Amino acid sequence: MCWLITGIRVESLSVTHHFIIPKSPKDNSGNKKAYINVIGEGGSIFETVRKLPTKAGKVPSYMNLKVLVIGENAAKSFDMSLILNYFLRNPESRRTIKVFIAKGKATDVFETEPYLLEDPAINLMEQTDNLGQTLQMAPKLTLGDISEELTSHNSFIVPRLAKSKKDVKTSGSAVISGTSNKMVGWLAEDEMEGWNWLTGKGKGGIVKAKDEVTNAPIVYEVLNMKSKIIPYVKDEKVSFTVEIETEGNLREDWVITGNSFDESFIKKAEYVTEKEILYLAKKTMTKTQKDFKLDVIGFGKKLNIYYPDVWSKYKKDWDKKFSKIPVEIKVKVQIREFGEKGRKK
Repeated sequence: MCWLITGIRVESLSVTHHFIIPKSPKDNSGNKKAYINVIGEGGSIFETVRKLPTKAGKVPSYMNLKVLVIGENAAKSFDMSLILNYFLRNPESRRTIKVFIAKGKATDVFETEPYLLEDPAINLMEQTDNLGQTLQMAPKLTLGDISEELTSHNSFIVPRLAKSKKDVKTSGSAVISGTSNKMVGWLAEDEMEGWNWLTGKGKGGIVKAKDEVTNAPIVYEVLNMKSKIIPYVKDEKVSFTVEIETEGNLREDWVITGNSFDESFIKKAEYVTEKEILYLAKKTMTKTQKDFKLDVIGFGKKLNIYYPDVWSKYKKDWDKKFSKIPVEIKVKVQIREFGEKGRKK
């Protein structure tokens, strides 16, 4: 069962309940959907819940609630703490509920037939288990996680769902302001990659770089990654350095003359991969620091740890002040394995 907040007006809101329909082992017709969506409207979420028995015949149990998807319009128009208030107050709601923000209408996410699974909600939950395969996805975010961010007045990101004609993709993220608690915009897939590199929270994935001479692809597989944010204070002026380190494998290259057993080729592959990671990180910094003027990476938290006295002076209107603070990014890549392509000399 899933909740979807698809759109909110001052007078009313629309909430879709997504129910999985149990099937009998003898039912092999394949003609019936494995789920049903029931839409309710009211002046509050609790009101829509109380109206549900008039359409569905029963009140749902929120102990089974697994996924909460908020529509783009609602996320941009209303304080997240108001949207989530009912769920945080409901003793049946678990703080482990996964939260997403949909591009467009959230209802559409649960009207799309998945490729392999019968139910779109189950498909969505299984997609979140693929974090180790790509850097384009945001980390899992639960109801409890959001509650902590809202209480701390931190800016943060929420995983994004984007519907196409044929499927629903989990990639990119919505950016939430710690001041207004509203969505201010999106991080695209490559900007999400940059966020994962800056925070070191990526679990795995690939980096597609290009050979500087032939422009041919060189594909690096991430085995591990870490990021260290170092604050500096001089004459009460703050700056940061981000040190990114990663180890991985050279999994594919289209450089015809490339010999993986040649140390110079490996060094070149490491160099172009470092350049690509630096590009992604800088693009994300520009989007968050200069365009949104929000700290969704965690620079303020590091300043508070290393220089609490300085932080006490900066923490008021931190996001605005952060937009003017210089940030240097350094990247180090080490290729540990390159397969059997090439030849030994």
